[in-house]
Amino acid sequence: MPSNPKVFIIHSSEDKERFVLRFAERLRSRGIDAWLDKWEMLPGDKLVTKIFESGLKLSDAVVVVLSNASTKKPWVQKELDTAVVKSIEEQSRLIPIRLDQCEVPICLKDTLYQEIPEIDSYDNEFEHIVNALFGQFEKPRLGEQPPYVRPEVLNIGELTQIDSTIFEHACRTAIKQGHASIISGNQIVSDLKDMGISEAQIMETQEVLEGRYYIELHRVLAPPHVYDFNITNFGFDQFARVGIPDYGKICADVGRCLVRDVVQDKWHASKHSVAIELKQPPFIVEHILTILARNGLIKYSTSIGGDLFMDVYWVSPELRRKLEGNN
Repeated sequence: MPSNPKVFIIHSSEDKERFVLRFAERLRSRGIDAWLDKWEMLPGDKLVTKIFESGLKLSDAVVVVLSNASTKKPWVQKELDTAVVKSIEEQSRLIPIRLDQCEVPICLKDTLYQEIPEIDSYDNEFEHIVNALFGQFEKPRLGEQPPYVRPEVLNIGELTQIDSTIFEHACRTAIKQGHASIISGNQIVSDLKDMGISEAQIMETQEVLEGRYYIELHRVLAPPHVYDFNITNFGFDQFARVGIPDYGKICADVGRCLVRDVVQDKWHASKHSVAIELKQPPFIVEHILTILARNGLIKYSTSIGGDLFMDVYWVSPELRRKLEGNN
């Protein structure tokens, strides 16, 4: 539709003074080029040529004013027939306006019309017509999608998008706080509230994650709520594979540090010394050491102070061969 759509108004002469003239003036005041015979035709003009060739044919849309008078006029019917054909062939808009609660012609029975009960007071109805001519719909602004359905949401294992969103947040919380042993349920609820994720959704996700052994819930005797929980090594590893950039390289770098310090230098390697050297969060290094130990590739001793101290004192030949590419 052009910025100033040209609109032909089909009407009867009886409706011109009582409604059509003021209606057309209002349309023009809103940037709509209303075509009215009174304004367009001069002495000597050919009536049929002017109306059908200059008016109807060149219009972007047609408004037909239905009333007790116009529905009985043969001339109005001829213009309406042309407008109906034009709307079908050119996909142009045809807008019926009904006055007097008159009968709607059969050719318009399948077309929504705008009822105008009071011709001296129809501001709301007029806005509907203007919106229709400009192709604008009266509906609320389309808001943003919930965060858990956006394309950038991680695909963790076979989790759904909302489960992945909640679990990713929990894993990043663990990295930030330096451990995965106690993730506060209340904190998760508070953090995710601004993302449009409800407590009920988190509770449901916790059940899913527990069933997949991604987390272990700290259940207590109380009404159902979002429990505190810890993230399992298996669960965090599923996140790390897709959520930590260059995770595979980080794992290899940790292994090389251990081989160098423990095997070559005959010295122990601690979690914190490796984390400092590689400039990685200590919790990520701790997780990698735990996975290596569970696979029988390293051994370490632990002591608990303000943080878990992990001292690697043995590295298997198998790990060294893997890093050297001799599998």
